[in-house]
Amino acid sequence: MTGEHWIVNSDHAMKMFKEHIDELYAKEKYLVIKWATGKQRSLKQNSALHVWCQLMADELNAAGLGMEKVLEHKASIDWTMGGVKEHLWKPVQEAMTGKDSTASAEKLDYVKVYETLNRHFGDKMGIHVPWPTFETSNS
Repeated sequence: MTGEHWIVNSDHAMKMFKEHIDELYAKEKYLVIKWATGKQRSLKQNSALHVWCQLMADELNAAGLGMEKVLEHKASIDWTMGGVKEHLWKPVQEAMTGKDSTASAEKLDYVKVYETLNRHFGDKMGIHVPWPTFETSNS
C-alpha cells in the first residue's frame, strides 16, 4: 500500500485535495483515508522540550532528587534528558491528551503538559524550570 499526506489549511488546498481524491478513486476504486486534525508540535517546540528536559534533569540532580526519590526506584539514578522525557513528560502527556508520542502532540498540548509539570515540581519540590525560549536555548 502506498501513501502520501496532505495538509489542508485553506479553501484552495481543500479543493485540490478533493480533486486528488476523486482522481484516485476513479483510477483505483479503493482508498483507505486516514486523517488528523490540529497542528502538530513544531520542530522548535520539540527542540525546546529536549532543552527543558535537560534543564529539569540538571535541577533535579543538583537538588539531590535522583530518580529513586521522585519515582521511588530502589537504586540511586541520576536524571538525564531522556529520563525526564520518558518518566516525567510522556506519562503526563499521555494522561492529559491520550497521545504517547511527543511527535503526535499538538502545539497546545506542550503548553498544558509543561504547566502541569512545572506546577507539580514547584509545589512539591520547590523546583521551577522555565520553558526555553529562542534566546535562552541559544546562549
